[in-house]
Amino acid sequence: MNILELMDASASSFSKTDRHIYEMIKKFPNEFASHSITDISSNASATKPALTRFAKKLGFSGFAELQYQLAQDLKSMKENPAGVSNGSKYATLILQTEKSADRVKIGKLIRRMRSSRKVILMGSNLSRLPAEEMLITLSLDDKICSMMPQTDMMPFEYAENDMIIIYSAISGTSHQEFLKNFRHENVTKPYLVLITVNSKHPLRHNFDEVICLPTLPLAGTTSTALSDTFSFLMFNDVVSQELHKVKHG
Repeated sequence: MNILELMDASASSFSKTDRHIYEMIKKFPNEFASHSITDISSNASATKPALTRFAKKLGFSGFAELQYQLAQDLKSMKENPAGVSNGSKYATLILQTEKSADRVKIGKLIRRMRSSRKVILMGSNLSRLPAEEMLITLSLDDKICSMMPQTDMMPFEYAENDMIIIYSAISGTSHQEFLKNFRHENVTKPYLVLITVNSKHPLRHNFDEVICLPTLPLAGTTSTALSDTFSFLMFNDVVSQELHKVKHG
């Protein structure tokens, strides 16, 4: 997911100032990608602190990081013109996800799953489908005790050898309160894994392991959800393949 799509997805939570910056970036993306923050602040009628807060709201460490990513996204969109069909883009994405999957890392993840007391899967909104699919995949291994409880019916206690896998495409706002419980010193913390397509996911620092999958800048389309879902499902397929190797190898 590129920054323009990320902003679109987060727009409903923007303040009046955030929305002004959001609209200015969409109107003058090249200027925001290349000019100094001082010039941008002056030309866009937005203070430097406001620009920094906006960047952090999207999951970046500061405005410079947002600016760098915006430049990369604009370059990528230029190299992938709108004339290329979405079908071709999706096919490319699926291949990228399969090729980029670290088999060694996935193998270690599977071995940890098989040695865990239980594996809890979580996903909300568009990320729920891949979490449900992974639940089906893991249920086929008799050495893995997997479950996917409702968010409001999560277990109250966890063991250190429990594992929680969360699928989250954008910002994970629905998981913030849940993760906050593990920041207390007297709370037993399970092994936490984040699977996402956002390399700057705001909650990434809460996890023991983060797996970031490829995504595509589908400029000019409204199919970002499909892009992220395809990436998640292809990752699940790779996990299924590696799980089969572990079981029968």
